[in-house]
Amino acid sequence: MVGLVHDLVVQFQSIQEFNMTTALRASRQMLIASGLLASVAGAQALTVTMPTSLIDAQAQFNFSDTASNVMANMGFSVSALGNTRSVGGSIWNYMMPVTQVALDVSLFPWDLSPVSGQASGSGLLIQGDNGALSLANFGLDFSRNVLTADLGTSTGIIKNFDVYSFKVDQDLHLSTSGGLSMKMSLQNMILTSGAQAQFASALQLEPFAVVILPRLNFGSLDINISPSLRFNVSDKPLIAAVPENSTLLMLVTGMFGIGFVARHRMVR
Repeated sequence: MVGLVHDLVVQFQSIQEFNMTTALRASRQMLIASGLLASVAGAQALTVTMPTSLIDAQAQFNFSDTASNVMANMGFSVSALGNTRSVGGSIWNYMMPVTQVALDVSLFPWDLSPVSGQASGSGLLIQGDNGALSLANFGLDFSRNVLTADLGTSTGIIKNFDVYSFKVDQDLHLSTSGGLSMKMSLQNMILTSGAQAQFASALQLEPFAVVILPRLNFGSLDINISPSLRFNVSDKPLIAAVPENSTLLMLVTGMFGIGFVARHRMVR
């Protein structure tokens, strides 16, 4: 009997030692895994998407002097659509509210880099004597350095079309000039090959204009995001359809007709 009890005690102690060893080993493995996860989490950025319709987030598109001169000499005009507003009454500088941004945020070390941006509800209409096209609901894809938009022509609308490639002139950074804000500057807006074809077709460009399109720097985009509130911006997508050339001609003819009749009545 005594021998049996002794054997049971020895077995119980062995089980306790086994469980303690297993627990210590498991705890050590968990600590190692936690450390690895923490280091990975610190090294990798967390992508944060923020709607910015209610804060003062703006993107200003500035046509370059070269682009504005070329377009003006060819008889083209630019006008604002939707949320877009001209800056200082100019037809070559436009302010568009930014409605959403996505950022990669890393804490260890601290780093902030843009992933994408949207200016939903904003648009521009480029119009000439022989054709027109619209660009609406702008987007920025920083993985490819491409500005996208819904491109509208007389044949329809192409969603999320690659319009301009760009270069980052000034990375996203915090600024205290005029109050705390995040700023960024993009330069060298060049039409993509697909956009060159669409512009040439929709605007019925002359051969010499088609030749210079691949090298024409259309301008820059300056982004400023501040914590100030705003309440008058809609992020609803803009539908910017472009009428056919025959419809444009009818509208112009109708306007001339109305003007002629009004003038004739005034003379009488």
